[in-house]
Amino acid sequence: MLHDLCARLLPAPLEVETLTLEDQCLTLDVKVTTPIAPCPTCAKPATRCHSRYRRTLAALPWATVPVRLHLYIRRFFCDTPACGQRTFTERVPTVARPYAHTTTRASQAQCDTGLVLGGAAGARQLARQGLPSSRQTVLRRVRDYQPAPRPAPRVIGIDDWAFRKGRRYGTIVVDLERGRPVALLEDRLAETVAAWLRAHPEVTWSRGTAPMRTLLG
Repeated sequence: MLHDLCARLLPAPLEVETLTLEDQCLTLDVKVTTPIAPCPTCAKPATRCHSRYRRTLAALPWATVPVRLHLYIRRFFCDTPACGQRTFTERVPTVARPYAHTTTRASQAQCDTGLVLGGAAGARQLARQGLPSSRQTVLRRVRDYQPAPRPAPRVIGIDDWAFRKGRRYGTIVVDLERGRPVALLEDRLAETVAAWLRAHPEVTWSRGTAPMRTLLG
């Protein structure tokens, strides 16, 4: 029953071997359950195990109790004759990135908290939740954050705006369907806007204020 619960709380494809609670920290010895691993060079599946070693990863806490994973990773032989990779370490991207000391889900929690609270406040909040982190770690997660690509705008609004009122003006392009700006152009010339529209053929309709309609003709 306990192993079934752990299996539900851990990312696939992990299996719990032992569970130990000591020093207010939960330690889980886990292994990868898949019998084969693809070679990162030739992508051919490998079955012959060379050796295995242990990685220690900080994971998401359970009920504010810090969790540490002892993940046993295997090294495989690549038996493809044309492949120059003789041995390789299996990748488990759903668990952690290569050489990382934190699971993917815990790293995402650090990033999400840092985006909302910042470095120092985010580290304090994570510590209260059972995921101790330094300010530098939280800020590093934020710097490494890569948002998902946004869908291309189809219906846009165009208007001029002031970098410095009375001196320098630019053009703002707004996605009217989603209500957010998508581009800030350096000036408010019709040629600049026309060049932006040519670079974005997915735009099917645009609307401008009276000054911009005059510029665009």
